[in-house]
Amino acid sequence: MTLAIAVALVAIFLCITLVYFILILRDANKVIASAKDTAEKINIYVMKPVRAVQSMGKYVGPIIKIVEKKLEERMEDNEDKPKKKK
Repeated sequence: MTLAIAVALVAIFLCITLVYFILILRDANKVIASAKDTAEKINIYVMKPVRAVQSMGKYVGPIIKIVEKKLEERMEDNEDKPKKKK
């Protein structure tokens, strides 16, 4: 009789432990889902614009270099020419 009561109490204890374990896993799943949503928002609002600027830099960089060369050439041409007096 005592053994049956002990087995019943252990079974009840294991059931309660299992319920708490399920609740903990459910809360952990909510936390993971929230972290996933946060990571997706960071990807959308931060990383995508950064990547867009980097990809534009590949195309804009050479154009800026060409414009700088032309400006330097014009500055050199202006320095070579004597200034007119009024």
